[in-house]
Amino acid sequence: MFARRENSAFTLLELLVVCVTVAILAGVAIPAISGGFMAANRTKCASNMRQIGAAILLHAAEHNGALPVTSHSTGDSRFKINGQWVNTIEYSWIYVLADYLSNVDEVRVCPADEKERRKRIRELNATSYLLNDVVFDSQEYRRLLQIPSPSRTAIMFISNRPVSRTWDHAHCAQWTTWPALCEDMAPDRHRVGARAPDRLNGSANVLFADGHVQNLSAKEMKQKLDSGEKPWLPGR
Repeated sequence: MFARRENSAFTLLELLVVCVTVAILAGVAIPAISGGFMAANRTKCASNMRQIGAAILLHAAEHNGALPVTSHSTGDSRFKINGQWVNTIEYSWIYVLADYLSNVDEVRVCPADEKERRKRIRELNATSYLLNDVVFDSQEYRRLLQIPSPSRTAIMFISNRPVSRTWDHAHCAQWTTWPALCEDMAPDRHRVGARAPDRLNGSANVLFADGHVQNLSAKEMKQKLDSGEKPWLPGR
């Protein structure tokens, strides 16, 4: 006699169990993977900003304490790239620091920027980062030694503005409300998932005048604004 052959096909219940298990695993894995990408972009962005901060300090050391110019600075409107004079309207301020950076075209773009935004930044000789206009565009603080409490004075932020060579600075003196701050900088550039309407579901790296970089959550940034603690205003 032949032994009865067992039916090896999946039952409907077994298929449902498999589908539910796969869905659960995907629900756990996808946020974890997204979080990993976000953390990597945040770390690379912080590295970019530290290199730029070091370049700013080197520039000041070789120019009698003077900080690099922006397109709206009251100082010189030209600088040299590889020995050639160029105008600030043709290149972003980041190129002022080209001689102090190993790869200016690499560090000027935040990896967390959207693909199309990164493309425009590269095509327009622009940068992902904005300088603090209160510091860089005023005679009062244009020299490094004029900045009070450098370790507590924020000088560079991740831009939320449309990409441009001339929109190269943040209007920090006008940051009296949360919408005004968010118009200039992206306090939630490093986040997992879609942007929240109130812009409070992420964080951003900030460069300080002594060269150190700090990651601040959007909620923490708003708390500082609401409490009157404004690290982007020198001496506050």
